[in-house]
Amino acid sequence: MNYIYDITLNLNKNELYEFYEWKEDDNPEFILKIPIFKVDKDTFLDLKYNDVMIDKKIIDMIENKTETYSPNCIGIIRYACVFFYMESSIAIEFDSDGNSYMKSNLSIDEEIEILDTIDNIKYTLIEYKLVKKNKKNKRFLTRNQIDIEKYLIKKIDSIKENKEYSKLKYIFYEIYDEQSDDINKIYNKLIAVLKNNDNKFKKLNEILNLIDNSKIMSNNS
Repeated sequence: MNYIYDITLNLNKNELYEFYEWKEDDNPEFILKIPIFKVDKDTFLDLKYNDVMIDKKIIDMIENKTETYSPNCIGIIRYACVFFYMESSIAIEFDSDGNSYMKSNLSIDEEIEILDTIDNIKYTLIEYKLVKKNKKNKRFLTRNQIDIEKYLIKKIDSIKENKEYSKLKYIFYEIYDEQSDDINKIYNKLIAVLKNNDNKFKKLNEILNLIDNSKIMSNNS
């Protein structure tokens, strides 16, 4: 079994963040040691971007092999390892059935350190089933941009649910320079704006922040 030592992981269930997008309120794991496997390109891409279930013999190999540390405690992640191909790597935590459910990128510095120490590692054939093929972020949004988008969608939803129709009409006019009494049309076009990182998106963000900060609109419909 090959290991790497002294790395930091930011294991997340639903999102795979780049190292530079990690935040202070995340819960990083400080890893003393973790198994590592060299795999081929197709296997690596499936493991990184899709939901997979790996063969039980791999699960048995890595069981209790990953050690974590905190100031006064050494812990165990029951099923976890790092896979790498060429200059890329991905850390994955699995459940007892071999299903991937937590993933983390490594920092660039730690990937470079790995490359300096693993030249002689042989490729491992990883048998796995593709459980779910996930869509990649084709819009190339950063974590911060995605968070802003989610927040603004919630704001628009809240305004509509509270029947603050005059506010929706005002926002719509400011964005499109167009008047309308069709609330569904207004709502749909504003949501569409939030799916595009363009000038309208930036203007909508500014208007919603202005409304929040100065309360310039009444709640009357």
